This record gives sequence, C-alpha cells and structure tokens, in this order.
Amino acid sequence: MKEVSPMNKKILVLALSFILLLSGCSVDIKQNDKAIYEALKREVYKKDDTSIHELIKEYKEIAKSDNEPYILVKFIDENIKNVDKKEAVAMILILEEVQKEYTSRYTDELFADNNQAELLSLSQDQLFFDETKVEEIKNADLKELVNKILNGKYKLMNLEGAFYPVIDYEGLKSYSSYLTDEMKDYLEIKSNSSNMPVVIDGEMTISHEELGQRLIETEKYISKYPNSIKAQDALRCYGECLKVYLEGTPNTPIYDAKTGKIKDEVISSYMKLSSNKDLVTSQVISRYIEIIQGNQNIIDDNVLSHVPEVYSSAIASLENME
Repeated sequence: MKEVSPMNKKILVLALSFILLLSGCSVDIKQNDKAIYEALKREVYKKDDTSIHELIKEYKEIAKSDNEPYILVKFIDENIKNVDKKEAVAMILILEEVQKEYTSRYTDELFADNNQAELLSLSQDQLFFDETKVEEIKNADLKELVNKILNGKYKLMNLEGAFYPVIDYEGLKSYSSYLTDEMKDYLEIKSNSSNMPVVIDGEMTISHEELGQRLIETEKYISKYPNSIKAQDALRCYGECLKVYLEGTPNTPIYDAKTGKIKDEVISSYMKLSSNKDLVTSQVISRYIEIIQGNQNIIDDNVLSHVPEVYSSAIASLENME
C-alpha cells in the first residue's frame, strides 16, 4: 500500500470530518460534553429523587474514567434492561459522546505500522470493512484493536484507500426497545446516513429523491422534538444535506454538463418534494423551483446565487419551531 504522509493523513481526516457531518453529523465533544452531563443530571438525578440509581452512578464513573467505548457497550448490554427509559437514553447519549472522542484516537492507531495495508488486503473493494474477515487478521495487536472498535459500536469505512472508524448507529438501534420514541427517532435518522453516507469523495452516493426523503424525515424530527438535546445536531445535519440537495456536489452536479439544464431526476425530485405545503422544506424548494424555471431551467451563477437565501430561509424556519 502507498504510504500516507502525515500531511495527507490530516487532509483525509478533514475530509472524513466533512463526510461524517453529512452522514453521522458529528459534533465536537468539547461543545456537547457539558450539555450531555447536565441532561443526565436533569433527567436522572432530580432534586426530589432520593434513590439515585446505583447502576447509573456506576456507568457515569466508567464514562468519566476515560474507558473505551466497548467497555461502556458491555456495561449497557448487561444493565440497560434494569433501568427506565430516561436512564437508558442517558446511557446512549454518553456512549455517543465517548465514541466521538475516541474516533480520532482509533484513527491514529489504525494508521500505525502496516495496519492499513493488512485491512485493505482483506476488504479493499468495500465501503465498510467486512467484519467476517476479522479472524483473518494476522497482526495480533491489530486484531485486538479492530475487535475493540467493532465492539464499541463502530464501523470501519473505506475513504480514499484507508479505513476510518465511524459510529455504527444501526448497531445502536439494537437498544431501541429500551429507549424513548425521541431517541429511537434520532437513531433512525442517524442510521440512515451511517449505513450510506450522502457524499463520498465529492460524489453523491444516493439519489436526489432519497436525499429529499432524508430532509423530510429530519425536518419532522426537529418539528416533533424542538426542545430535544439533539435538535441542534439534527439541524446541522439537515443544513448540510440541504446544501447538497440544492447545489449537488463537484462530481455530481444538478445540471447536465453540456447543456447546463437541470437534470430530469433532480427537477422531478424537487417537484415531488414541493407538493407537501405543510413542510418547511417543501416551501423553500417551491421557491427554488420558481427561480430555476424563471431561468429557463438552466443552472448557472444566477440560480446558484439564490441558494444562500433559500438555505437561510429553511434554517431560520426550523430554528423557530416550538
């Protein structure tokens, strides 16, 4: 395998961060750490509650002691059935924050020695590392690392010829029966994207119609749970996806390269999405359609110059939901 230089590795990590923003919608743990723990205190350790659940106290200490995600997952697997739904939600929220923190640590370890070459030799042509190949890993340290990562509810995603850890929200859905509807809906949104990121290497991986459906599902989540601790996370995810929906990507433009006309499948998606006038997304896309049709269906700088106002209108409307 071609060796990845430190500079190129940093570039790839930045690229991965962008992809995660579109797929997993990642958030800096330093920004959310306080909010998560305050939520845990508010939801679980209420002032009038004199019987603090010992399991949650133990879990909180495990999380604060810099234990790896797989340790938290093991605790959750053994104990989630013994707590109520709010406590179970607190467990998953804290696990997610620890997973985000460990993503960069695991990335560094995956780039050590000859690790990437061995992983690629076993699962080179797949987006996600084939978990059935773990036992074929010859390097004992690497096998242990990969097992810890996978057991910590991650997947290994292939980006430009290297594997990176991403949170496996589909795996987290295994706890859904213990969680509130709000948390189940959040995991559903996240799992859609973690199973198939919207953009990889500058190219859309899903159709415009499917991306539009994801926008609708995310808007409905924000509308249904405007005060959720994950509302801003969902809004950031929505915003990044909306930008791609409106503009396309460098390798997947929304227009025909020869004629400049909007692609049939894109305008068809816009028309279908705009039909539901009760949705903010539908309203702003209706406005965008008017702009495009007023330009004879040609996508040029005149049309694209309106994207910021269309985008801002949608975000402002969703931010003001109560």
